Amino acid sequence: MDTRREFLRRGVGAAAVLTAGPFLAACAPTGSSAPTATATLGPPETTTIKLTAGACDSAIFGAEKFLREEGFTDVQFSDAATLTAITAGNANIGNAFPHAFFAGVEGGPKVVALGGLHTGCNEIWAKQGIASVKDLKGKTITVTAKVLTNLNYAWLAMVAKQVGIDPKEVNFVVQADANPLQLYLDGKDDAIFVATTAAAALKTNPANKGKMIFSQVNDEPWKSNNCCFIIASDSWYRANPIAAKRAMRAIYRTADTLTADRSDAAKIAADKGLFGGTPALANIKEAANMVPLDWRSYDIEKAVRFYAPLLTDVGLLKTSTDDLLKAVDLKIFKELSTELKK
Repeated sequence: MDTRREFLRRGVGAAAVLTAGPFLAACAPTGSSAPTATATLGPPETTTIKLTAGACDSAIFGAEKFLREEGFTDVQFSDAATLTAITAGNANIGNAFPHAFFAGVEGGPKVVALGGLHTGCNEIWAKQGIASVKDLKGKTITVTAKVLTNLNYAWLAMVAKQVGIDPKEVNFVVQADANPLQLYLDGKDDAIFVATTAAAALKTNPANKGKMIFSQVNDEPWKSNNCCFIIASDSWYRANPIAAKRAMRAIYRTADTLTADRSDAAKIAADKGLFGGTPALANIKEAANMVPLDWRSYDIEKAVRFYAPLLTDVGLLKTSTDDLLKAVDLKIFKELSTELKK
């Protein structure tokens, strides 16, 4: 399953190559009622919390201090793909790209989106002579699969569709064992999708002779939408509503305290061996610094309504937007937006 975290972990390998050469407040997932948490929170139902994050998710992997203040004594971090980690029981909560969240709703495991964190660190680079995404029409891009859970294809298809290009008008070559990044650097592919550490490394790699033609941080309407959703295992969330709120509070408290330079958080991640560890520290820092953490300003319903139709239009998503929204529960998000003062 080519989900966000798996892509980001491969991004670490890619980086090595590069550097070397009024509505949803009480809306709960279908078939269950929203969990309740008293105004004065009691202790978490569990003192173990397992989180997964990408290199741009500094408010998650830098949250250990606040997680312990919230009553968690066993705090575990992973850089594994969120949906995969949740499926395997190796994570309770993490940040996931929209397509991965949608895949969890559509085919399981059952997940719930609890809030947003930041806009995206996603970029598309192209050969010289390709000035914009519209110029990708007729160009060659290799992907390992053309399915919802393939981040490269899903995102490239969405971006193309948003500017009026049918993905069928792009020469997407499917090669399961391909290294799209190397194909791009070798001049065999016309464009490449990168994120987090891979995006950071590509900027400084002398073999990259191309230019950035898409940036989720800078380009509208993408920059106005969550790139990812904080999701949790639905069963864990139902069993541990107080722990869920305390975990979310720790993440958002961390977001509020981090400065524009997240070097300290990046070092924490590197010291834990995440995202390639100490050798990748510079790229982890760059990825962590790429995105704003204005979590209060992001509207998940708006983001779902933005991404889902695009993925439906390109033939990757079958579940309706309304059904996807049933797996969004903003109770905790709305409470914390009021309770946490900047």
